[in-house]
Amino acid sequence: MDPKYYCDTVRSELTGLKARAYDMLRQLDKMQNREKLMTEFKEVHALVDDLNVTIDKLSSQCPTDWGTQKNDIEKKKAALLAKITWWDKEHIAGGYVGG
Repeated sequence: MDPKYYCDTVRSELTGLKARAYDMLRQLDKMQNREKLMTEFKEVHALVDDLNVTIDKLSSQCPTDWGTQKNDIEKKKAALLAKITWWDKEHIAGGYVGG
């Protein structure tokens, strides 16, 4: 796969996930029983912070060999997607169909 294509594609995916995570955090701020969920969302904040660093890196540089970084990016992306999926099942009737 062309490294530039990979960087652009992953940056776009991560930006979308980050936007969805921010939507979740805004909804959490409006909830009355949010204290119960704070532990879950500390992890979301940490994942978003890590992804911001990755997005910035993908924007400014695109190495030809990502090696272990690619695996790390995929793991963080999967972890955030799992949190989003959990949130959607619990808080959105019919789940998130966003785009």
